[in-house]
Amino acid sequence: MNTITHAVANRISKYIGKLSEYQLSTLSGVPYSTIKSIMQRKTKSVDLKTIILLADGLGVTPSEFINDNSFLAKNLNLIK
Repeated sequence: MNTITHAVANRISKYIGKLSEYQLSTLSGVPYSTIKSIMQRKTKSVDLKTIILLADGLGVTPSEFINDNSFLAKNLNLIK
């Protein structure tokens, strides 16, 4: 089972293309350190605001960003 952080990192990897994490930070307004922590799966949780900003920086809608089976409750470890 994955965490939300794993699911978000996987979606960033899908959409980031040739952008660097630093460029994504600039485009999204999400601090570089936050993106780096997400990609290294060190962040415990990712809030909706961050997901919306990342999606915008990647040029996709938030619904497109989370439209993946990895975000289904049955596929996530949601218990702390």
